[in-house]
Amino acid sequence: MSTSRPARWGAAVLLAGIAASACGAEPASPAEAPGSTTTAASPSTPSGEPPATREALRWDEDHLTGSDGTFTWDVTVPRAAGPSVADEVNRRVTASADHVVEAAATVLDGDPPRLLTGEGTVTTDDGRTVQVVLEFVDSTEGTAHPTTSVTTVVLDVGRERPVVLDDVFDDPRTAFEELAPVVEEIADAAGQPVTELEGLAPKEVNWAAWQSGEDGITFWFQDYQLGGHGTRQYLVPWERVEHLLTPGARELLAPV
Repeated sequence: MSTSRPARWGAAVLLAGIAASACGAEPASPAEAPGSTTTAASPSTPSGEPPATREALRWDEDHLTGSDGTFTWDVTVPRAAGPSVADEVNRRVTASADHVVEAAATVLDGDPPRLLTGEGTVTTDDGRTVQVVLEFVDSTEGTAHPTTSVTTVVLDVGRERPVVLDDVFDDPRTAFEELAPVVEEIADAAGQPVTELEGLAPKEVNWAAWQSGEDGITFWFQDYQLGGHGTRQYLVPWERVEHLLTPGARELLAPV
């Protein structure tokens, strides 16, 4: 991606792929982003304790900052402390942010100054899962508007491991096919019609950014993915998604 012009959906696919690896299988020996800091913790052994008796996580924040030529980044991420799962949370969140920085850090001679900022938010910490959304703004001096992107992390607290889409849906491809018209309907109702249907194709990369909550599952879509500038997010209510879940996902994600 050239730093002298904004990214379009082709580049956003890369960022969605990063989201998939952040919530999915461990990436194979990822290169560390220049100047970034990563937590080198290993996955912990599940304690077997019910969530109600496990020590609660304590939250603070950390800044991942650095520069490479005309490219500078400053990303704020949540930092967990307390029980053993905190190390895995921090490792996954930091790796997710580092991958976005690494993907964005292409610098060419003569490129104008460029700044990537990001902020992570803990959306869920209920003793069953820890869920974090990281939103980024990539601004190049002299361009009309910045490029935005999003990635998410979901961890099973009891097992101290990420929750991947294969864990969530009995048949992910079938689920994506059923969810696509639901998202179209929700987007239309919000006055944001989907003009790029390929962005809802039944591919994991298109659905990789997600979080669950009391009202349903929210899916995030990258800049230009569904047509037009800007990331989008749409909440699919439980009554329209729960029947697609695995039994384990219902227990882990659905309201109690």
